[in-house]
Amino acid sequence: MYACYYQITAISRYESRIINGKDVAPGEIPYQVSLQTKRSSHICGGSILNEYYVITAAHCVENKIPADLVIIADTVNLNRPGPQHAIKQIISHEKYDPHNSWLNDIALLKMFSPFRPSRNIGFVTLPEQDEAIQEGIMARVSGFGITKNGLRSKILQQATIYITSQEYCKDMYNKVLSDIYDTQICANDPNKRRGACKSDSGGPLIVNGKLVGIVSWAKGCALTEYPTVYTRVSLYIDWIEKNIV
Repeated sequence: MYACYYQITAISRYESRIINGKDVAPGEIPYQVSLQTKRSSHICGGSILNEYYVITAAHCVENKIPADLVIIADTVNLNRPGPQHAIKQIISHEKYDPHNSWLNDIALLKMFSPFRPSRNIGFVTLPEQDEAIQEGIMARVSGFGITKNGLRSKILQQATIYITSQEYCKDMYNKVLSDIYDTQICANDPNKRRGACKSDSGGPLIVNGKLVGIVSWAKGCALTEYPTVYTRVSLYIDWIEKNIV
């Protein structure tokens, strides 16, 4: 899986992606959605919050209007998509900054029609405001992004990774002149290239059944030394609750 953005610094290319994952079974991750253009082209992931809202990354909807996009839920196979959900409103964080490590990379998408819970459609569980996430704990990332063969996966993929030490993540990205903030959380597998890749942006990072991160950006693709950077959802619970009205 790869993120979709490039930063002009000492390192010219920043991506986030799902590599070396495995297929997701129908109903296994019922809150995962595909954010697509009207031409049925997948661009990012997202998670269903409740009947009317999806949560994703702000960079996935930057410079876009609701009419540009649709949400596809109720599927793990993009060759067999579920019904399209039209987007009524895009709510990006007011302090989103793509020029500063994609700070506050979070957005809400309001639907015209509700999601109806079923075997293949469900709502993601949020952490508490400011809930701490243990370093080294196992996490799961999922998405329809680029796989190791360089092609987007039509089958939803998932990979097991681990929450990285915040200090380690800050130290590594300091080497390439990028900042890591407390509103971000990092994760990877330090022993094997596994994790998010291009077009996985906006997708969920799950720990103990809770949405702790949103795929944002990274150096390279699922690298063992450079973790992928996620928006830390636990620091945005108040913002989410304020805006899902």
